[in-house]
Amino acid sequence: MYRSVLFLLIAVGFAGCAEPQPPEFLSKEHRFRVRFGSPPKVYDQPDNGIPTQLFTVVAPNGAYTVRAYELPVPADAAAQTADRLLDEAKGDLLRSVGGTPTAGESVVLAGKYPGRAFAATAARPQPGLLRGRIYLAGTRLYKVTVFGAPDFVNSPDATAFLDSFMIVE
Repeated sequence: MYRSVLFLLIAVGFAGCAEPQPPEFLSKEHRFRVRFGSPPKVYDQPDNGIPTQLFTVVAPNGAYTVRAYELPVPADAAAQTADRLLDEAKGDLLRSVGGTPTAGESVVLAGKYPGRAFAATAARPQPGLLRGRIYLAGTRLYKVTVFGAPDFVNSPDATAFLDSFMIVE
């Protein structure tokens, strides 16, 4: 009886020891939220002449990033060419890292934002893997990526980061 009670107390104690979720990061300016795990560094970094902000957290074996764009096109034009814009954004990203796609599919975030999910091998800035998702919300484009060593990119934490990305209105 004593052993059963002791076991029950230990089990209940460990049940409350689950890993807490990392704090949520919110960009009011770019209207997104995501769980980086720690506060990101933010860089103003144009991409193909388009002003963007890059949010990044570097870890020992890789990095989590979100790049937010405000596309210089009318909202109706972006909606009409969403597939082309998403495919070009994915292609540009893969070219920038010397990437070769290994998987990919069309996705929809929150039932309304079209996107692309993909995985690739990458040659730059160092050999590794890349997993990413790209979303279009009106004239805003988001590139959400995890880059690094295979164990980092394929980890549950990397998946949780990608899954945590949400667009806020």
